[in-house]
Amino acid sequence: MGDYCVLPALLILSTYYHDYWVTSGVIVVRSIPMVFQPFLGVLVDRLDRIKIMLWTDIIRGIIFLGLTFLPKGEYPLIFLALLFISYGSGVFFNPARLAVMSSLESDIKSINTLFAKATTISIIVGAAAGGLFLLGGSVELAVAFNGVTYLISAIFISRIKLQFVPIQSENIKEAFQSFKEGLKEIKTNAFVLNAMFTMITMALLWGIVYSYFPIVSRFLGDGEIGNFILTFCIGFGGFIGAALVSKWGFNNNRGLTYFTVLSIVSLTLFLFTPIFAVSVIAAILFFIAMEYGEVLAKVKVQENAANQIQGRIFSVAEASIGLCISVGSMLINVFNAPVIMGLIVVIVSGLFLHTKLVNKSFLERDNKTEQKGVF
Repeated sequence: MGDYCVLPALLILSTYYHDYWVTSGVIVVRSIPMVFQPFLGVLVDRLDRIKIMLWTDIIRGIIFLGLTFLPKGEYPLIFLALLFISYGSGVFFNPARLAVMSSLESDIKSINTLFAKATTISIIVGAAAGGLFLLGGSVELAVAFNGVTYLISAIFISRIKLQFVPIQSENIKEAFQSFKEGLKEIKTNAFVLNAMFTMITMALLWGIVYSYFPIVSRFLGDGEIGNFILTFCIGFGGFIGAALVSKWGFNNNRGLTYFTVLSIVSLTLFLFTPIFAVSVIAAILFFIAMEYGEVLAKVKVQENAANQIQGRIFSVAEASIGLCISVGSMLINVFNAPVIMGLIVVIVSGLFLHTKLVNKSFLERDNKTEQKGVF
């Protein structure tokens, strides 16, 4: 909840530096640690997962509370360095959390389902809470709220009773070898390659949209509250997108067309309209498309890659996503909106053509399988 309360707050604080490289920097330090996440399982398996989660939340809580004492618009390097330490330590949390969840055995499916629902609700509630703090007169309260939620989380984590059993997992060299095997599968499997293309395209678009939050928010009064409204759109659009997956279908040109049209139209409106209400609608449409694309990409990997290689593929994807979000967030400092939109159209159109070819291959493969079944 605190994560989606603090994201717009950090984007607001970055504007006080009057330098969009700082705004991009917020997104970069939030995303770039993901590049190293695939290799952290090596450490997580050797250490006490509960302690990893506990100390990660304590570190993040202290840092975010400390940020509230940093003068607005001063010491940009310290501002970004503290965020990098916080998000850098945070990448240890997710592998440890997943490992702890796997120890629940028969309850794992219900816990994962509950976690997914809680995430969507947390985005909406967190953004709403941040907006209320801002209306109350202080954006720093949203940052402090994030710090407090981490410390509260640490209290609950400290009460988890699980016996620590160290696992002799692969070493660093073997982790890199697994990463290379994931890359090899992506190169040789057209379906997996398309899933990867989809994920990195969406990550690039996410980075662009994040970087435009402060600009678009200016079209609403003083502009700051708009950041929280746009963050609310992430959860709302994602909720609708998840519900539409079954209706739009998998591996068909109808869903692909919806995804492509929604992505291009929503981003065109988001980047160019001066009307905030239109920007909100555009943001919701964009996040609907992104949720649909995310589900499709994951399913494409799960259906077309051997189970034992999927973890390696998703590791490569995780690293690539962090890198592409960072790159997308920096484009605003190099190109103007028309050039960025042109790049978006080229990349999304390329994804459309590649996916259409892959969908055709999917149908041909299914037809051959059915014919073999008949004879």
